[in-house]
Amino acid sequence: MSRLIVKGLPSAYTEAKLRAVFEKYGQLTDCSLKYTKDGKFRRFAFVGFGDEHNAKRALSDLNNTFINASRIQVEECKPFGDETKPRAWSKYAKDSSAYKRAHPGEANEENGKRKLGDTPMNKKKKFDHDEKFVEFLQVQNKASLIRPDQEGDGIVEEDLISKLLEGISGDTSLSLTLRGLPASVKQKSLKEWMSPIRVKGIKITRNTNEAAAFVTFTQRSDVKKILARNGQFLGGYKIEVSRILGNETQSIDASEETDNLYMDREEENITITNAILETGRLFLRNLPYSCTEDDLQYLLKKYGEVADLQMIINKKTGMCKGFAIVTYVFPENAVAAFSALDGTIFKGRMLHILAGDEKPEPKPEIIGEMKSAFQKEKVIKLKANAGKAHSWNALFLGANAVADTLAAKLNVEKSDLLSGEGETSAGVRLALAETRLVRETREFLLAAGVCLDAFSRPAAKRSATVILVKNLPAGVEVDELQRMFERFGPIKRALMPPEGVSAIMEMDNMVDARNAFRALAYSRFRAQPLYLEWAPFDVFARSKAEVSMEERPGCSNAEEEEIVKVQEETCERGSLSREEKKTLRRSKKHREVEQHIKQERERELENQPELTPDDEMVGERNREENREKNEKMQEEDKSEEEEESPSVGTTVFVKNLNFDTTDESLFKKFSSKYKVRSAIVSKKRDPSNPAKSLSMGFGFLKFYSVEDAQRALKEMQGVLLDGHCLELKLSHREEAVDESRKRKSVSRLQQGECTKIMVRNIPFQATRKELKQLFATFGELRAFRMPKKMGSSAEGHRGFGFVDFLTRADARRAFDALVHSTHLYGRRLVLEWAKEEESIEELREKALSNLSGDTKEMRKQKKRMKDIEKDLTAIDDD
Repeated sequence: MSRLIVKGLPSAYTEAKLRAVFEKYGQLTDCSLKYTKDGKFRRFAFVGFGDEHNAKRALSDLNNTFINASRIQVEECKPFGDETKPRAWSKYAKDSSAYKRAHPGEANEENGKRKLGDTPMNKKKKFDHDEKFVEFLQVQNKASLIRPDQEGDGIVEEDLISKLLEGISGDTSLSLTLRGLPASVKQKSLKEWMSPIRVKGIKITRNTNEAAAFVTFTQRSDVKKILARNGQFLGGYKIEVSRILGNETQSIDASEETDNLYMDREEENITITNAILETGRLFLRNLPYSCTEDDLQYLLKKYGEVADLQMIINKKTGMCKGFAIVTYVFPENAVAAFSALDGTIFKGRMLHILAGDEKPEPKPEIIGEMKSAFQKEKVIKLKANAGKAHSWNALFLGANAVADTLAAKLNVEKSDLLSGEGETSAGVRLALAETRLVRETREFLLAAGVCLDAFSRPAAKRSATVILVKNLPAGVEVDELQRMFERFGPIKRALMPPEGVSAIMEMDNMVDARNAFRALAYSRFRAQPLYLEWAPFDVFARSKAEVSMEERPGCSNAEEEEIVKVQEETCERGSLSREEKKTLRRSKKHREVEQHIKQERERELENQPELTPDDEMVGERNREENREKNEKMQEEDKSEEEEESPSVGTTVFVKNLNFDTTDESLFKKFSSKYKVRSAIVSKKRDPSNPAKSLSMGFGFLKFYSVEDAQRALKEMQGVLLDGHCLELKLSHREEAVDESRKRKSVSRLQQGECTKIMVRNIPFQATRKELKQLFATFGELRAFRMPKKMGSSAEGHRGFGFVDFLTRADARRAFDALVHSTHLYGRRLVLEWAKEEESIEELREKALSNLSGDTKEMRKQKKRMKDIEKDLTAIDDD
């Protein structure tokens, strides 16, 4: 309830005055006064709020109050089609009976009725008995156009029609008259002319020259189809099709007009629904200007996964223009959103939803002629997927740019830098140079107010206006980069480190940013491609403590710290991906189980210093219970993973459903043989009763596995359900894969007292000497170990190693310098703190668990002993 209707306003009231009254309760999204066509104020208005709470406060405070000398009524504005909506009574409302009484001619036109004198044939008949018109035809040698029945007073045709309508009474809204038929026409030939439309009844009257027919149909849609054939020919005669008007029949009453209105709406909904099923796209109109993409995402994601959302933005203000285009992954979800949201109230405005047009095919891009077909296809695919959230390195530096920058700094030739001469190899020199550039880039970005921690969070929410530009060649100036982006719109901020190997560009609005991203991603810039990535949404965010200090100046220090803590926890939970949430749940369960086991062991050690056989059996039972809990927990996690990650090819499209078939009956029919995830029958709103929904005759089945889906296609094809033979086929709409969910989380191990670093992703061509040279730059090494690969040469290794420093400070210095973005022979080194060696206390605890029989071998032996005892007991009984 965010939209209100205000009745009884003064006649001379203005929109500005009404806004001043209601703006006290909150931000207004709509305020419209209603006028007649002549500009007369109808003394009521609609007011929309962005928040339902504000609308309720305004309703309770202003209802039955006075404005000037007028008592106003403030009521909730009902959505379109709500059965509780009061009936219109004003003579200005087109749905009211008072309006229809005041405009009878307009009402007839709305129902497709035209007077006989308005048809082209009857307009010509007005001149049939005009002597001057006949004389004109004779002078022009057009005497052959004068029909025999033109001579006289035209009573013959009137007698034919009156004879045709003799004895006809009651409702004739499903009947038509056909004139100008051949005199020898028969019912069979007339039915063939109207086929494939079925006819309920035909009555034919004839005279010597022509015939007329009275035809009755079963559906209003058939009446409209035959009306569209007006002017077609039958046996060389032009047929005139018209409704029954005038004094011959009774006019349709108000209830029939309402039925016609509902029929028109139903036909319109069917047309829109069919178009949505083809495209899966919706066109949203009348959105509030203060609406954001997040608001729409929250509203639309209830009905299915949204593949794309484009909100039309005003470039000057950066606000919504009131339009948006939404694309769903599955078209049936788009139909569900259309049926549920069309005509409803959203942030104080009434939504109007139409079927969106098919997304236009992108223009083929011109790619260099020297590229092969495979290279062209790869570039096109990369540009198409550029907008997705990738797990790229935020501080990526191209090896060529690093070499050029280092050569310019040292004032040497690039070839000398990359030569193998000297104590260190070229790979180590480039890695150290890249490390230095990364450190300088980090310092520059931190000084500019960039939150670098935002890049470390996996699957973080992405900004819609800030673009990270990477793989820039050496020597690029910020002005050159600005000119390249300014072609798409104004730039709000441009940051480039002194070395110029990467940059951050912030556009003024999301439309310009999206256009720039699509055009420049993987485009050629100085003989190398540009790598673009959407920056995290809080890349320029200030610290939460500063924001809280500004927004809450009256809070005490303790309250401020508590609020900041709650905000940080909420932000962290909101930025977690699905995989992280699953890992968090699993880790919580494991911690609870481990804590429970530890408490039991402590109680056993305190209360029972000496173990007895009974105590050992109790401990064994407890351990078995804990193992069962762990197994059950693993099964739950496995089932959660299966439920949350449906594979492609598990959705089946079901046609020819009975309109009485429900989701439950469809699910029951298939779940008896297969493992079904869900069964959905597509529905639409009932035009005659919008509170109810009607089946659309088709639905979708989602299975847990591809095998079950394929088996169901073969075994259940043509099976009967509620008297209908089902038609099954595989749905080819693939679910969009969120690339951000694939990004792995960073290791959470802390340094503590550890001096050992584990290095992964080491290139196989790198040697032990090169790795030792790289790490020895930061401090003295205690040990360096690289596990060898079996059957390889002396320098062969398995791609990872361990570096142990002499002091913790040296280890921390090396870790901080190399962990961000250091590449060796093109591969990024991944650093983690190695696990510390087990302490004496841990070894004692492990020994205690071995003595109490908590190892796998002891458990297996006890299980064998129990099995043997059971066998012996069975033998004794025999």
